[in-house]
Amino acid sequence: MGVEILSEITRLRVSIDRAAMATESALADHQGASEYDGPGSPRAEWKELCRQLAALRDRLAVAEYAHEDPAALRAEFATLPFFAKTLQADADNWRSMLEGRAKELERQRAAARFEQERLAGEREMLVRRRGALQLRIAQTAARMAQRHGGECRRTLPVITLGESLSVCSVTVSCPRKALRVAKQWLVTLNDSRDDVVVRRE
Repeated sequence: MGVEILSEITRLRVSIDRAAMATESALADHQGASEYDGPGSPRAEWKELCRQLAALRDRLAVAEYAHEDPAALRAEFATLPFFAKTLQADADNWRSMLEGRAKELERQRAAARFEQERLAGEREMLVRRRGALQLRIAQTAARMAQRHGGECRRTLPVITLGESLSVCSVTVSCPRKALRVAKQWLVTLNDSRDDVVVRRE
C-alpha cells in the first residue's frame, strides 16, 4: 500500500510539474503585451496568470512541507492537477490571443505600408502628368506667340490636379497693329483635364 501511495504521489507531482512548466513557457515572452494594466488588458491577464502559477507552486511546497503522512499528501496533490491543467489551458489561450494580436498588428502595418506606397506611386504619376501637361501648354502657347508675334503670360484658370499640384493656363496676346485687331487666346486644359485646348478670347 505504501509503495502504491508513493507511486501515486510521484505521478501526481509529475503531472502538476509538467502543467506548471508548460504554463511558465507560455507566459515566458510577454513583450507583445500592452503596457496598459487595466482590467482585461493582455498585461493584466499575464500578471494574473503569473500570480496563479506562483500560488500553485507555493501550494505544492506547503503541502510537501506540512504533510508527513503520504496518504494526506496524496489527497492534497490529488486536488491540484485539474487546477494546474486549467491554468495551462488559460496560459495557452492567452499566448494564442497575444500571437493573434501581433499578427493582426503586423497585417495592419503591412496594409498601411502598402497604402502609403500606392499613394506615393499615384502622386508620382500625377506629378509626371502635371509636368507633361504644363509643358504642353507652355510649348503650345510659345508656338502661337511666335507665329502671331504675340506674348505669353500665365493666367487663370489654375487647374488643380491633386494636393499641391496645379496647372496654370497661359494667355497669348497679340497687340493691335495698323488695321489688324488685337487678338488673345487662352491655352488651358479641357474639361476632363487630360489634354490641351486653345480658346479664342
